[in-house]
Formats: sequence, C-alpha cells, structure tokens
Amino acid sequence: MDAVANPYAPGAGSQPPELAGRNDILDRTRNTLARVQRGRPAKSFMLVGLRGVGKTVLLNKVHEIAEENNYISSMVEAPENKNLPEMMIPCLRKILLSLDTKERVITAVKRGLMALKSFAGVVKVSVGEVDIGLDIDAESGTADSGDLDNDLPDLFQAVGQAAKARNKAVAIIIDELQYVKETEFSALIMAMHRVSQRQLPVILIGAGLPQLVGLAGKSKSYAERLCGAAF
Repeated sequence: MDAVANPYAPGAGSQPPELAGRNDILDRTRNTLARVQRGRPAKSFMLVGLRGVGKTVLLNKVHEIAEENNYISSMVEAPENKNLPEMMIPCLRKILLSLDTKERVITAVKRGLMALKSFAGVVKVSVGEVDIGLDIDAESGTADSGDLDNDLPDLFQAVGQAAKARNKAVAIIIDELQYVKETEFSALIMAMHRVSQRQLPVILIGAGLPQLVGLAGKSKSYAERLCGAAF
C-alpha cells in the first residue's frame, strides 16, 4: 500500500475519508438542525458508545454541518478537572459575542451578556476571563441565585432569546459528557428542557461513554424525552 495514498487515518478524532455506516446519524443531525432553524420542536441527542468507535469524529462532522447551515455553534470537551459552569461560561460567551454585532444593538443580546456576567459572578469561575470584552453590568435576578438548577436554565433561555432576536440558531456540542457530575448534568437537562418548552433556537448534541445513558436516566425523569441515545 502506498503510504501517501493509504486512506487509513489514525488518531483520536481524525476525520476518515468516509464516514461509512453513519448516514442515519448525519441525516438525524441535518433534520434536527433544520427543524430548530424553522422553530419546530426537535430533540437534543447524545451519541453513546465505547472509546474508539468514532464519537468525536461524528461530533466534528456535526459541528461542520451546523456551521454550513449558518448556525452559531461551539464545540467543547468536558474535562475531568473542571465543573460544568467553568466549561460553559467561555462557550456561551463566544456564542453571545458572535450574536453581538456592533452595528446594531439588540436588547435581547445585551440581556444575554448581562445574564452571563451574573452567572459567572455567582459561580465564581473564570470571572476575570469572562470580563474581557464584557463592559456591561450584571442583570440582578437572572441566573444569579447560586442554584445551578435555576441559574443554568435562566442563562440558556437568555442565550436562546438573543439568538431568536438575531434570527440565528445555536448549536452547543459537548464531547466526553460522562465527566459531567450527575447534579450538573441534571441542570444541563433542565436548561435544554426550558429552551425546548419555549421553542427557542438552541440545540445540544453531545457524546460520551455508555454510562451516560444511566446518568441521564438518574438525572431527571424527562431526560428520556429530551435526549435520545444513538450509536
């Protein structure tokens, strides 16, 4: 075999020449993203499987498809040594700043940035980093109770309202979700349940090891309706 022409692509997350046998997942991704853009109900979903089966490769493809379809998207990996708020703050900051086009100030986007600053101040993680480029006051009473089950849904709702005001859709893509603590995963599910109830243009697509299914089941009774496992 010619070493240059060899189609084998070793390495975690490396894109192979062809995603063979994954058309059902890619079709589901395209349909889900299209429904969210049109304001139709759509389920967030998770890719669940053992290491090495191609979850990260698929998430990279999901990210690519989202951006091709004019989504504001952010892909992050859940590390073992960070909590969920610490991981989500830079992700949501990036999304909100992408919505904050300087030529026209939208109240909903400003409120989203204010909610993010409130959230960061209460959870006390990476506040200095979040303050960069956010010359704005926190919004008292939004995402600042100190209870993640209340604050994260408030913050996701503010992000969804900002996206809707800009006629944009948001895709949050998270790898290695099994590292998220059960209580934090519960708050994440509640946040997606909130935006789903209000038909806001935000979708979550994640991936993780098989224990993620049990984690979702233990977190909230409506997790099964919110996130479908595939792989």
